[in-house]
Amino acid sequence: MVPRHGHAASSAKLSVMVTDVQGVQRILTMLAARSYLLTHFEADEADAGLWRTTLDVVLAADQVDLLEARLNRLPSVLGVDARWVGALPTTA
Repeated sequence: MVPRHGHAASSAKLSVMVTDVQGVQRILTMLAARSYLLTHFEADEADAGLWRTTLDVVLAADQVDLLEARLNRLPSVLGVDARWVGALPTTA
């Protein structure tokens, strides 16, 4: 979700482990459906068919926990590590 007027734009780094490549697709579908703004996305196959995704998302600081909870509700997600990075630099 793009921060609304009056909220400072910030960034979160997430690492998500999923059971299969369809889980990677589910993550992207959920993020697109909820209009999250991605600045980085990477997916790598890990051991035993698992996939590790890393992504940077632009959102308000108070939305990081909500995004983590939404990802954890996806059936193929095994774990989420979310870290708030901080405010993004602004340009004049």
